[in-house]
Amino acid sequence: MNSKRKMKAALKRIVYSGLFYSGGLALSMKIASLLGKDRSCIILAYHRFVDDRSVYLSKGPVMHHQIREFEKEIAYLRKHYNIVSIDEAVSTIKSRRGFARPAVVLTFDDGYLDNYTLAYPILRKYNVPATIYLTTGLIGTSERTWPDRIELALMGTSVRQFAHPDLFGGSPIPIATKAEKEKVCLDIGQTLKPMLYDRRVKILEEVLESLGLNGKGEGMPRMMLNWDEVKEMVANGITFGSHSHTHPILSKMPVGEAKGEILISKQMIEEHLGKEVKHFAIPNGGKDDFSRELRDYCRGIGFESIVSLIHGVNNGSQGDVFDLRRIGATSPLWALAANLIRQQMKSRQP
Repeated sequence: MNSKRKMKAALKRIVYSGLFYSGGLALSMKIASLLGKDRSCIILAYHRFVDDRSVYLSKGPVMHHQIREFEKEIAYLRKHYNIVSIDEAVSTIKSRRGFARPAVVLTFDDGYLDNYTLAYPILRKYNVPATIYLTTGLIGTSERTWPDRIELALMGTSVRQFAHPDLFGGSPIPIATKAEKEKVCLDIGQTLKPMLYDRRVKILEEVLESLGLNGKGEGMPRMMLNWDEVKEMVANGITFGSHSHTHPILSKMPVGEAKGEILISKQMIEEHLGKEVKHFAIPNGGKDDFSRELRDYCRGIGFESIVSLIHGVNNGSQGDVFDLRRIGATSPLWALAANLIRQQMKSRQP
């Protein structure tokens, strides 16, 4: 980060944290909630939850969220927002009604075990709804998503540098320290995401081979939920949606295979839970990661909403529940609070 960006970040931290602890953000929240009849719905996106015992390469709070911060956030959100289920949010948006109060939906992607061990007790303590989008091919297994395979291999490798002709110009990349591993973990993931499915799989396996580990997690403790845990959470008000079967970037594979990923995931959840699955989250969630054809397919097989990770809020006047935007959950609390108010005051981009 250059000096100008560092200065800007430091100034933002001083201003926003000052407003939060002085009560200025709470006042802004009250003013914003009085503006207009069509109050917004913000869908927050989380993935993994971590505590001081967790072992991981940090990818920031959207991917690795400290559980102590999450509890502070839930207490704050209950006080200042209406925390609603995805079903209530979708029903309101479809009917083109405005939200009576600024609303927040909590969503967790992938189906990590820590959603149950760490986050679920807090959801029950505060009696708030949430939605978990499952990558069904990983449920009950020690398998990992392909980005998590990179992370696991980097954490376990004894290699101090690696190179691949199709990555970073073929130059050797240092991975001796944790900081170096965290950086290259993010860089590899971002480089592989735009590639077509077959090419990404080939290069991924070559990278993992060069690290001396396949990253699949055989023989390691389970990282994802199992079906008994899912059923327990369903019985206590948690909603489950589909996040594909193996977490590919669907737009980068043949459309027939992409449709299969979606359908298998939906059918598997319905088979295990004995109830209809209504909601889908796009893997990776970027604007180029899905297509109109796949949206139409989701609608045709019975989904009632689709969420992306395109940044933005949702208004009751928009009507389109197959193009719902989400905001990654930032931390600490003052940063999340400031971001929510800032987004609430913005008009939703078309």
